[in-house]
Amino acid sequence: MKRILLIGNSPLPEENSAVRPAAALRTWQFLKGLERANAENARFQIRLVTIDMPECREQADESSVLVQREAKNYEHFIVSKNDPEISQKIQSLHDDFHPDVIISVNTHPSYIAAGLKSLAPLWSDLNGWIMAEAQAQAFKMGSNDYLDHYFQMEKRVIEAADKLSAVSKAEAGALLGELGAFGRLNKESFGYKFVEHVPNGTEWLESEKKESELRLAAIENLPKEAFVLLWVGGYNTWVDEFTLFKGVNEAMAQCPNLYFVSTGGQISGLDGQTFEKFQKMIVESEYKDRFVFLGWVETAAMPIAYARAQAGINVDRRCVETLTGARNRINEMMKFGLPVITTRGSEIADEVARVGAGLSVKSGDHVALAAAIKRIYGEWSAGSDEFKEYSRKGVKYIEAECNYSVTLAPLLEWLENPRPAPDRGVDVKFGGGAKWAATKARMVWRYLRANGFKKSFQKFLQKVKG
Repeated sequence: MKRILLIGNSPLPEENSAVRPAAALRTWQFLKGLERANAENARFQIRLVTIDMPECREQADESSVLVQREAKNYEHFIVSKNDPEISQKIQSLHDDFHPDVIISVNTHPSYIAAGLKSLAPLWSDLNGWIMAEAQAQAFKMGSNDYLDHYFQMEKRVIEAADKLSAVSKAEAGALLGELGAFGRLNKESFGYKFVEHVPNGTEWLESEKKESELRLAAIENLPKEAFVLLWVGGYNTWVDEFTLFKGVNEAMAQCPNLYFVSTGGQISGLDGQTFEKFQKMIVESEYKDRFVFLGWVETAAMPIAYARAQAGINVDRRCVETLTGARNRINEMMKFGLPVITTRGSEIADEVARVGAGLSVKSGDHVALAAAIKRIYGEWSAGSDEFKEYSRKGVKYIEAECNYSVTLAPLLEWLENPRPAPDRGVDVKFGGGAKWAATKARMVWRYLRANGFKKSFQKFLQKVKG
């Protein structure tokens, strides 16, 4: 039985926190995928260590105490991301467990895992390209000071991981570029598949299958004839708040029963500006009363919002993060059967258009966004079959292609025979230093031997004269 040390983030969805961070959803995907594989054939002993995100809890626990939480099929330890001894504590959990494999999920846990003293093969899941996220944050904050911090995190992971996974194919390409830049694409690793594509998985929680006793007053107080256009989650740095407002506001002018309902809000510690700018524009709108904000809604109450909504919306800024990232809100909207209206750019947005689960429009085009909203609104008003098809196709896509077993197939296959990367321990340096000079000398010598000294000298003279 293989001992797997799984390092990710919490609060996990089962904890019913008001904020469900993407990092914790991704951790849940890996955990549940491993558990399911174990149920079919008990082959893993799992020790889960979650790096807790206090900003996602109403009552943040800033203590540095390592907590062990009871779980049925795995051990679960929790340590705060603000704990100054986080690395030492996770190293101690590693040493006590003696893992055969380490799986780290998300950039920060992968950064910690990459610094562990271990002989176990390391699979690092980089859930979104951190350098693209850093660029978006730098743009919003008007400063490049953040870039080096994220670069150092990424560099450590790329240099240490034996396998990498990406949430999109575009991110997988970016990681291959980094592997090349850091010397990992070398003679030892030729033919080795470093990067796997693991898109976001989405499945039903047990709490979502039950009828909730909770209530959302703002939802219940909407007019019965209201068409609810639902936004879910945070307003991060890559949200295009201007296009979102202009598109919805223009659609409201022609759709009298259209209401924009939003859960979530600003992202604590990352981006407070986007949400603030969005709300300021709404204050000036003649339709401001039809913009309804629920704030952060606990997990158990979210089905109420989905059940009342007629469609979901996602509007991204045109940037590298959108191209390389994912959007959990889109997966969740399709899971709950909502037609999706989204800007193009992300891989999952392209999937919405491909499978017919909604409408996609060009980023930054508020006129096209308003037209898409009006079209969906009109189809709903008419009770058309096309409107119902969006829902059916979205649910079908999620069940067939986003379940945990399908998305984690590359990881489960690797776990059949996990091995360190073939270039582990190989140190390739570019551009300077004694080792680099020695490498250049060997390269020149090989060239002279292959092409002959006389011919090489003649080419050199031609370049000098030319």
